[in-house]
Amino acid sequence: MYKTNLHFCIKSNLGGISKLDSDKERTTTYIVTHITLSILFPAALTSEILSKLNISIDGLPQKCQQLLRQAAEAQQTMDINQLDPIAISLHQTKEISQKLEDEYEILKLKQKNNELQAKIDRNNKFLEGLRKELEDSRNSLSNQNPNPENIQDQIRQLKQKVASYEESCEKAKSKFAKLSVPDAILPTSLTALVTSLVTLREEAASLKLRADDVALAREARDTFIRLRR
Repeated sequence: MYKTNLHFCIKSNLGGISKLDSDKERTTTYIVTHITLSILFPAALTSEILSKLNISIDGLPQKCQQLLRQAAEAQQTMDINQLDPIAISLHQTKEISQKLEDEYEILKLKQKNNELQAKIDRNNKFLEGLRKELEDSRNSLSNQNPNPENIQDQIRQLKQKVASYEESCEKAKSKFAKLSVPDAILPTSLTALVTSLVTLREEAASLKLRADDVALAREARDTFIRLRR
């Protein structure tokens, strides 16, 4: 593109030179073509050719000056001193290779990012499941009686009842032991008291297990809160 546009600009600038004979026109055409093909030559050579044509760089159209500047920048970027198709091809191949390598690295980073995002999504899904399970457990426990809010009071009251029944039972047993009354003829009230004592002990043990479950649920909740942080 540089060569075609520059060739057109210089030819247009030479259009003002009148009465060129065939030899001079051929010479001019050759020089114009030479300039077009050597836009990657050192700037001194381009200036020399334009000087021979009696053309000032400042007198060239703005488009031509821009093309010359672009050509000089391309020459400096490619770090070549003359038009060498092999050097240009190697330079372009190097640029393409570097670009492909950069794109490959970008693709690898995107792939890594997708893998990390997948892990994050799985962790979020797992945490969401824990959150739902914890919420369901909390709702279930809150609807029970005793529940996590009053279970300690319930346990304390039952312990007091058990202690009271044990004390009463021991006193009754002590009194009847002094009377040497066989167990088979013990009063029904005393038998009922002993049965109530056994029942209360079983209930206390059950509440103790439920209290342990509540403590475990609270520990799971605290662990979940730490995981969220």
